[in-house]
Amino acid sequence: MTLTQADIITILRTGVYPTSQKPLNYYQQKQKYPIYPFVEVRKSQSDSNTTDIQKTSKDQTFEISYYVKYTRPEALEEADRLATENEMLRVLELQDIIPTGIIYFESKSWSTTLIDDAIYGSKSTLRFTFKDISSTSGSGLIGSGDKIELNSQTTPLLIQVLGINTNIGFTIDTHTNDERNTIYDPNILQRYGEYTITYENTPAIKAVIDTLSRTGNINNGKLYSGGTPTNYSFMVGQTTTSGSYGEYEKATTRFYATGTW
Repeated sequence: MTLTQADIITILRTGVYPTSQKPLNYYQQKQKYPIYPFVEVRKSQSDSNTTDIQKTSKDQTFEISYYVKYTRPEALEEADRLATENEMLRVLELQDIIPTGIIYFESKSWSTTLIDDAIYGSKSTLRFTFKDISSTSGSGLIGSGDKIELNSQTTPLLIQVLGINTNIGFTIDTHTNDERNTIYDPNILQRYGEYTITYENTPAIKAVIDTLSRTGNINNGKLYSGGTPTNYSFMVGQTTTSGSYGEYEKATTRFYATGTW
């Protein structure tokens, strides 16, 4: 999707800013005679696309500049400045900008300088880079729309898929005939599939997976691919976990689809 300056301003207007400062004015261009405090939202560079055989990445970069004229003690102005910056960052982080199924990354960083010429105040600039990634072919890219759901008919638990390996279809046995030609014979059919799925191992997910694995009961769930669900009855197999300091623990579990519901 393409963001506009107006879109960013709409998001910023949802914030609740300090009542001790004057209401913010919002602009999409440089102001010659501004009314303080005010916010300028400008696209700092043109959109850029990077495409390879798997995915297309689109980068959009904005600069959000927040100008304050100090008319009260500096400590009060600085306290309101920080509160305003934090609130702007909060509403941007909270906003669900991307359509379902798209991978996206955002980076946001504030920088502040004092204004000490015609007025005394400060200028804070938030550089906001937004990257969305989609499949070059239009399908097949693992993203936020790929999930597995357990306990669909009690209390559903939705797990984001970070990685998946699938076994489905016939196993093949081979032998040779009298002419030494290889003959292929279908043997065991995996009709619904075995799915080895990697995910973030949160305490809530771990508790459910451990229970289902110990009991060996069949659980009605769903497998989402690009946001589209298929109802499967799962048996939960073994789980392996891995992690390192400073990163969250990942778990990999084998799910056996025994049928549909």
